[in-house]
Amino acid sequence: MKLAGIFGENCQEQTIKAMAEAQIRAQLNNSEIFKFTGGFLAKITTATGTTGNICLYRTGSTQNILIIAGIPIIINGNLEQKLNQIVELDYQNVAEALTDLDGAFAALYWDQRAAKLVIVTDILGMQPLYMARVSGKLLVASEMKAIAASNLIDLEMNPGTWGAFVTFGHALGNDTTLKQVQRVPPGAIIIYDPSSDRLEEKNYWHWPEPQPEKTLANVDTGQIIELLKQNIRAYLPYHQPGTILLSGGFDSRLLLALLDNLGIDAPGVILTHEDEFFGADGIYGEWIAKKVGIPVKRISSNPDFFSSATYLDYLVMNEVVTPSLFLFISQVLQHLEPSMGAVWEGCFPGAILVPVGKQPKGGFSKYLASLEISPSSRIWQTVEKIFVPSLAKQIRDEFFEKLEVEKSQYSDDGFGVSQFIVRNRTRKRIAPNPLQVYSSVVPTFTPGLTKDFWAIAGALPFEVKTEFRLYKQIFQQHFPKMLTVPFVSGGKLESPQDFSLEHLIFKKAHQLQLALNKVKIGRGFLKLLGVPLHQNFFYPSQFVGKVIAEIETEHPEINSDEVKHIQDLTKTNPTKVSYQQQLLFYWQVSRWLLNKNGHYFPRTYAKHENIHYL
Repeated sequence: MKLAGIFGENCQEQTIKAMAEAQIRAQLNNSEIFKFTGGFLAKITTATGTTGNICLYRTGSTQNILIIAGIPIIINGNLEQKLNQIVELDYQNVAEALTDLDGAFAALYWDQRAAKLVIVTDILGMQPLYMARVSGKLLVASEMKAIAASNLIDLEMNPGTWGAFVTFGHALGNDTTLKQVQRVPPGAIIIYDPSSDRLEEKNYWHWPEPQPEKTLANVDTGQIIELLKQNIRAYLPYHQPGTILLSGGFDSRLLLALLDNLGIDAPGVILTHEDEFFGADGIYGEWIAKKVGIPVKRISSNPDFFSSATYLDYLVMNEVVTPSLFLFISQVLQHLEPSMGAVWEGCFPGAILVPVGKQPKGGFSKYLASLEISPSSRIWQTVEKIFVPSLAKQIRDEFFEKLEVEKSQYSDDGFGVSQFIVRNRTRKRIAPNPLQVYSSVVPTFTPGLTKDFWAIAGALPFEVKTEFRLYKQIFQQHFPKMLTVPFVSGGKLESPQDFSLEHLIFKKAHQLQLALNKVKIGRGFLKLLGVPLHQNFFYPSQFVGKVIAEIETEHPEINSDEVKHIQDLTKTNPTKVSYQQQLLFYWQVSRWLLNKNGHYFPRTYAKHENIHYL
């Protein structure tokens, strides 16, 4: 379910209708609008509903309204009863009651008697929710497109966020690519009074205090397992067994082990990486599924996916909040079906049980050095070429200013960097896939997003989690049969034990592949054998050239001569996709997606019912 709202003076019904319409696609095809003295609320759902057996919309006896996006859970108690109790409370008590919920969620509550709005977000703010304040009004929506469609904001670029996009691949803090639109903060209670345009905000959850004295030997893995099992049980009232998105990695394997231990026989879906390690990711996933005894559907990657209508559909749902060209995870959406009932996506344990984003040991200087984002890097050279000089400077300067502000909120050590990565990379780059994109088709269950779990796991030191040490100890102590199959994680082959013949075979074969790939005759031999080369597996996207060809070179934000030059090069060599071309592609598609008309792509791009056209 998606949501939208407009509150304040002189709110118009046509505005909320436009906001709701901007979030409707083939899967999300029904909207319902609620009118009251302080404004309007809208919920957008599928014809059959996307939250399984639990309704996340309630009206109270005094016409209070509760709408929740995402999949909230409650560890102790009955969620249906809890929601029925909440909808009868006044705005002050409801704010505290909603903080009892866990999982990924964003709740909007209208207190009819007090004529006040309450917004509560999950502890890490993983469930996307955006807001803007303009002309004595508050706008909120599950997608930025909806706020843009209100016609009440200027679609002015946020230069600092575009700097974050080209360096990190995601925004920083609560900023978005639009200057007037903000992400609603994590773990927040917001109370808005439309009559006075007054907004009060406070945080109800804070990151746990670090425990640097912890070692691997004294980590209570049994407690971690029990907390995750409680998480899983809390999702079952929605739907069971659901379908697990399985790979050869640690994260989904732990989730599979937990489901198996609880007697939940969820079938698996594997999307294979044929181009990486000879498809080890899919092979290992299938092997471990057989060990557990669940049926698994193994799907081959489509080399031409990035020229397909389904990729355009992904772009629409993702709103270009992260780069997606040739991103493997963007392919998953096309294989999700409402008939699955729900999908298990174990991204949140993995966000804290191992260092995320290739985090090195140490503080911010080492972490940022590993990202190669200095002002002299290729990234900034590209920005200077594509954008007019004044804007390029603004993008760079505002990004580095924002980065300093964001860094200052965390300690300059492994704990601080880990928190920075989860608050930014995980929240902005990883979470949108299951929580914004996948949930448009089917409910997404994400164990590991509860206050109790993060109180333990969030306090663990960096050293405990490096090289998958904590994960391996969890498997050794609780699920030893899961260590009979090697792992693929973070673009690396990982041995499950001191010696693994399967791991050794794949490792040596990969080393041979790399050696052959260095010489022309070797590449020819690999091609003859049908072994795909990782960097050449996906065909260049046909959309890149089409999008670049339609860019108005006189647009005031871009360097006209350079963009014309790139357009000419693209016509001459349409199969080559450079970094400059990719950045231009994202810039133009973002402008289309956030236009005020609610149309996304020119009609010539694809005949696809899910996509709006210019």
